[in-house]
Amino acid sequence: MRIEALKARYPGAKTYVFGDSARLSAELLGLVRSGKKRATCLSMAEVARGEAVPQIGRCDIATTFDGRPALVTRTMELRLVRFCDMPEDMALAEGEDEDLAGWKGGHERYYRRLGVFDPEMELIWERFEVVEDLGAVDEVE
Repeated sequence: MRIEALKARYPGAKTYVFGDSARLSAELLGLVRSGKKRATCLSMAEVARGEAVPQIGRCDIATTFDGRPALVTRTMELRLVRFCDMPEDMALAEGEDEDLAGWKGGHERYYRRLGVFDPEMELIWERFEVVEDLGAVDEVE
């Protein structure tokens, strides 16, 4: 299904991509599809660069790294938290790590790649549900 048709079906929907590479995007989409990942976070620095802010109740379209629609998600909960204050239960809801230390290490590396890491940076933590699985899968070498 095309993004334009999805936006007509889900008025106000924004598009977003999990991760900063095709490999990471495919891994995170897989975690969402398996039910393990039901949360994510977005730095305020990314918002300042133009990333859309999630809104409770709004449906959004997660795409593959190359831009094909993969999932429709609905934002269920938002919390503003500093990186250094991330609680373990919220970090583990992201489904990527076994403990808070793993979450902190992986996310620090990610935000350093983006050039925005600060231990006191503010994050928008989002809990979401999957509304529709559109079937698109990243092609990863």
